[in-house]
Amino acid sequence: MKKIAIASVLKPVDDVRMYEKFALSIAKLFPNGYEIHILGAASSKVSDFQSIDNIFFYPIARFDRLDNKRWKYSQVFLQYILKIKPDLLIINSPELLLPSLFVKLYLKTPIIYDVRENYFRNIWYQPTYPFFLRFPLAIFVRALEYVSRLWIDFYLLAEKNYEKEFSFSKGKSQVIENKYKRLMTNDELLISNQLTTNNKQLTSNIQHLISSTKHLTFLYTGTISYTYGTHRAIEFIEKIREYLPDSQLIVKGFCSDKKYRALLEKEVIDSKFIHLEISNVPLNHQEIINAFAKADIALLPYLPNKSTENCIPAKLYEYIAHQVPMIVQFNPLWQEVCHPCNAALFIDFKQFDIERLVKDLGSFSFYSEGSTAFVWWENEEAKLRQVIERFV
Repeated sequence: MKKIAIASVLKPVDDVRMYEKFALSIAKLFPNGYEIHILGAASSKVSDFQSIDNIFFYPIARFDRLDNKRWKYSQVFLQYILKIKPDLLIINSPELLLPSLFVKLYLKTPIIYDVRENYFRNIWYQPTYPFFLRFPLAIFVRALEYVSRLWIDFYLLAEKNYEKEFSFSKGKSQVIENKYKRLMTNDELLISNQLTTNNKQLTSNIQHLISSTKHLTFLYTGTISYTYGTHRAIEFIEKIREYLPDSQLIVKGFCSDKKYRALLEKEVIDSKFIHLEISNVPLNHQEIINAFAKADIALLPYLPNKSTENCIPAKLYEYIAHQVPMIVQFNPLWQEVCHPCNAALFIDFKQFDIERLVKDLGSFSFYSEGSTAFVWWENEEAKLRQVIERFV
C-alpha cells in the first residue's frame, strides 16, 4: 500500500485542513488505496487518536510559536519521514522546506507545499515576533520559498489571491480553498436541519429577542489574537449592552500568546456576561462547531491588516454552512462572499453607530437570498483528487 505523509510544525495532527479535509477526503476517494501519516503538534484530544481507516497520527511537535526549537524540529521530522518512506509528502510549514530537500534527495519523493498563509505578510505585519526580528525573518522565509521551488514539485494555495501574491508557485499550482467540510453523524444532521430552517423564522427570532428580552448571545470562535480582534469583541459587547442590557458574549478558541490571553482574562475578571473559554492548545474542531448552537450572532471583528485583508477566514464558511448570522469587520472580499446569501451585516468595529446597528439587526433578513452551496468542501475535493492522482 502506498503512503502519503502530511506534515506541519504548529498545526495539530487533527487540524481541520490536514485531517478532516485532506486525510479523510483521500481515504474516501481512494478506499484501501493509501496509508496516510499525519505529523504535527498535539491537540486537546490527541489521547483519543488511534489509527483509523489507514490514517496514522504523530503528535511529535511540542513547543510555542516563539520557541526557537521550531527550527530544530527538522531533525525529528526527518527521522520520522525516513522511517515512513512516503510516496508523496505534503508540507504546510516553511520550516519544513529545507528538510524536504533531503527527503527529495534520499527518497526521491514528490514534494507538495500546501501554502496556507502568506507567511511574509504574517511575520511582517502581525505583532507576533519582536519588531527588530520581523523584517529579516520575513525576508528569510520568502527567500526560502523562492529557492525551494527548485525541489518542490507542486503547490496547493489556500486562497485565490495567492495566485497574484506569489510568483514562486507560478506554473505548478492549484487553488484548494478552505471551504467547510461536512462532518458526520450528529453534525451532519445538525447541518441538514439548519439548511432547511425557515429564514423568516430566523429573522423573527432575532427581532423578538431584541424587542422583548433585550438579550442576544454573541459568539467569537477560533484563533484568539490581537490581529483577529478578540479584544474588539469584548469592547463590542460592552457597547451593545447599552441597548440590549442582557446580552452575553462567548469567546471560545485557542490562544498561543500568553500575554494577550492574560490581558483578556484580566479585563473580564469581574464580568458575568463575558464567558472566556480559552485553551492553550488547539481545540478539536467539533468543540468549536458545537458552540454555534449557543449563539444568536457570530462576531468577526478583525483589525484591518495587510496579512488578512486578502484572505477569507475559514470560519466565514463555517458560519455560512450553519446559517449563523454574523457581524463582520468591513472588507470588500468578505462582503463579496456573504452578500449573495445575506449572511452578515458589515461594520467598522472601531467606530459604529450602536443604535443604528441594533435597528439593522432587528430588520435584516439573514439568509433570505441565494444558496449556500458554494461553501462546501466537496467543491474543492475534486481538485485534490486530481493532484493526488498526478503524483502517486
